Amino acid sequence: MPNSTVDPKIQREPILQKVLKEIGEANQSADRIRNESILKNTSLIPQLEKDDRKLIAYIAKIGSPNSAISSDDIAPFGSMLSTIGEVDNLDLMIHSPGGNGVVAEKIVDMCRHYCKKNFRVIVPNMAKSAATLISLGADEILMGYCSELGPIDPQKVINIAGVMQQISGQSFIQARKDLLKDLQKSKNQGLDYTGLLQQLAFSSMDPAFILECEKEVEFSKDFVKKRLPEGMLKVKFPSLSLSQRKRKASSIARNLTSTDRRFIHGRMIGPAECSTLGVKYPLFGTTCLKVSGLCF
Repeated sequence: MPNSTVDPKIQREPILQKVLKEIGEANQSADRIRNESILKNTSLIPQLEKDDRKLIAYIAKIGSPNSAISSDDIAPFGSMLSTIGEVDNLDLMIHSPGGNGVVAEKIVDMCRHYCKKNFRVIVPNMAKSAATLISLGADEILMGYCSELGPIDPQKVINIAGVMQQISGQSFIQARKDLLKDLQKSKNQGLDYTGLLQQLAFSSMDPAFILECEKEVEFSKDFVKKRLPEGMLKVKFPSLSLSQRKRKASSIARNLTSTDRRFIHGRMIGPAECSTLGVKYPLFGTTCLKVSGLCF
């Protein structure tokens, strides 16, 4: 006989279904609270938009399938920029998990086209991956204590046992190097290397695929090495020569693309570590304000 103390509703609904229903209700409640928070804090935007600066914002809904920076963002950015017109000083507030690095480069060029003097990026919470590239294309980055940038090593989406996963391009490059090294070692020692040949036959170990990974890594490095010397490093270190700024930019590019140093793509790079760049911290003195879950 069923236990009489069990809630009749639970008896009627499978446990999994009940849990999923409660999660959905909780998400709806969170969305409502977030929207109410936005309405209560709309006065924050005028605090940032001074008479001599214009502000545009790119706020992604983290976790959404469409949250990544993509070519679909070009038209909205162009619309925002054409609306404000050419300005002396431009601020871009960005909250994004990243996306397409080529689009990130185009967004930086678009912003600089409309900005005659100072282009500044404001990071209220996170600007990861391609959003970090956008930040590095500015003259300054403004961050709060909970703001973060991230590594810029390119990611490849592959199917692993039916599940789509993002893997660092450098992981494929290193994996192939290791396999080739093990293959040569096995040949030298007269060992069976059939398994190694089978692994090298995987599509993810194809030389053309590995070459593409290497080019994407070089793209990220090239972006940093081209943008920083005439942008952020010039503002931050005006006494350094161009060659000195280029050497510093190369060092930063290696740092931000190094999987040996960062280990995982989502690793936080906070404001203290960013201090060697043109980062101003904290954002509003010592004040911490919140807008839609974003901490300033």
